[in-house]
Amino acid sequence: MFTFNFNLHVHKWREFAQEISGVINIAAVECSGRNRFLCLKRNIRYFPNLMIIKANTEPIKYQGDRSKKDLIRFVMKHVNIEVVDLWDGNLDEELKKHGALPWVISFCGEASDDDMEGDCPSRTTKRKLAGLMNGLAYVGSVDCETSEELCKRANITEKLGVYYYPTGAFPDEHNQMHHFDSLDAREIHAEFMNKLVPGIPEFSTAKLQAIVQKKRALIFAQFSNDEVDEKETSLKKLPALLKEHSITVAKVKCQEGSWCKDKLHLTQDASIVFKGKGLDNFEVFHGRPNTAELSSFAQESSTARVLTLNPSYFNDGVMADSNRLWFVDFFAPWCPPCRALLPELRKASNNLNDISFGTVDCTMFKEICSEFGINSYPTTKLFNQSKITEYTGNHNSHGILQFVQDLVSPPYEHLTPKTFEAMVQNREPGITWIVDFYANWCGPCRQLMPEWRRMAKMLSGIVHVGAIDCAKGNHNQFCKRQMVDGYPEIRLFPAKKHVNSKPLYSVYDDWNRHASALAGWALNFVPNDVVDMKPKDFTDGLPSDESAWLLDFYAPWCGHCHAFAPKFVLTSMRFKGRVKFGKVNCQQLPSVCSRAGVHAYPTVFFYPPKSPNKKRPAKKQIDSQEPEAITRIVDSYMDAYPDEAKKKTKSKKHKDEL
Repeated sequence: MFTFNFNLHVHKWREFAQEISGVINIAAVECSGRNRFLCLKRNIRYFPNLMIIKANTEPIKYQGDRSKKDLIRFVMKHVNIEVVDLWDGNLDEELKKHGALPWVISFCGEASDDDMEGDCPSRTTKRKLAGLMNGLAYVGSVDCETSEELCKRANITEKLGVYYYPTGAFPDEHNQMHHFDSLDAREIHAEFMNKLVPGIPEFSTAKLQAIVQKKRALIFAQFSNDEVDEKETSLKKLPALLKEHSITVAKVKCQEGSWCKDKLHLTQDASIVFKGKGLDNFEVFHGRPNTAELSSFAQESSTARVLTLNPSYFNDGVMADSNRLWFVDFFAPWCPPCRALLPELRKASNNLNDISFGTVDCTMFKEICSEFGINSYPTTKLFNQSKITEYTGNHNSHGILQFVQDLVSPPYEHLTPKTFEAMVQNREPGITWIVDFYANWCGPCRQLMPEWRRMAKMLSGIVHVGAIDCAKGNHNQFCKRQMVDGYPEIRLFPAKKHVNSKPLYSVYDDWNRHASALAGWALNFVPNDVVDMKPKDFTDGLPSDESAWLLDFYAPWCGHCHAFAPKFVLTSMRFKGRVKFGKVNCQQLPSVCSRAGVHAYPTVFFYPPKSPNKKRPAKKQIDSQEPEAITRIVDSYMDAYPDEAKKKTKSKKHKDEL
């Protein structure tokens, strides 16, 4: 369970977090900057905003008073934890159901919801304790007023309160029972972790080497003399938490000898996840060393294909000689964007099975990062044997996926001065090019690249798309000769009327660099059959022409309409000679739009063809704005008119999804 707070008062939030930490996971999200889209996706429109998020369920918003007491009451109402009420009649049944862990049991009478009475913790305290003990011990409650025999059997005769019983010891084995001096949930939990929970087991290097050949493991490599689970006792929870995920948890000493340095390339304390494929197959943890983050990392990393790389991967020619592609992230652990990218790499690695993923810590391996010219973090590169390409997209798994797929099967032409002259300047009549002049060090250029790839797919088969890196080799002089003085510069080279036409071009000067805006601009230079409808084109609110029509009803001020316009033009090219396309400006033709029943923009209607001496069939609304979906829908409608379809050619099919 995760609780997200959006800009809640910091002091109050910290008090609440300290009180409830361990029962649930706590997080705060700043809804500006790079988190803006996360908050919009969660429909966060006002601040502060607090919600509980559970896996596979709708978020639960909090709308009460922001006092610590009310916040805790809200969380405890929705937290899924169990306090087992034990009594003489259900004892055998409950012990059979709960036999795998020790017990922490409060012996007392009923307490009020919020106050302690004598030796009894409150119901809320018991539930908080159950949350803190999750996976470590069962939490139970016995009312000694109504279950007097059970309390005597458990050796509770005089001193009530909270007691610990090892696994299988309750209620008859008393020699190992332990009485807690406190009735506070956090104090009981702290005493339990310090005195009663065994520490993380220690492995020899030989045992570690044998274990990780076949088993996944979270290992604490320790150079210092401080025991990691004594400094942070909550880490003792990890063996129990990760057991159900088949992940072993252990410590290994690195103070003596050079084994950790020679085998793992480590020089300081580290938390490592081995993936069960040998000693070289591991990833180092770079987050905060707490139970929640380490548990999440272990589960995520153990199934991901991201490896922590060391100099041997580069010095021994693994990158240059490998038949596989390698996607490598050069980073620094102190860099927040670097830490944010690491989980995205893990997601991407699970979707790109033909590519290996690795990370290089530039604070440890400075010579490697220097060799590859790493000047900022994170910098990611794709190694294709001796060819290296720097990643220029967004730092998320989707961007990485698109980048790799586009590099393997490029949606646009990577131009050089030579190919630019041959393909663009000396293009054949009828061919249109749109070209991005960019520099690989330019931030806005990097931001443009994902949109450029999307635009290229949208324009596939209609407009040729290219890009040239003006910062690469001798390209800089070429771009200067082309009078490119800023990056990115987008130029469109329209179709020539004849071979000897002058190579004129137009420059894109709009601030909007989204794929749909760029595609819409490019399509202005390409002939299309979309008709700008006039009043004379309608009779009784219907198209006068008896052919099949697809009409886009729009308003000039509508942003969604502008985004849809290029998609509508692209779709029209698929139905050339089969369905006619038109656009209706509802600001100029309000009566036509009113008779058509248009209430929102854009609205798309399909008007079936009219057969001679018959009434035109009723129009049908198209709910999608994606060319592929519109094509499928219109094709299915046209199939209902086979006689008309035979007279027309089949719609042009695109090989690329738009």
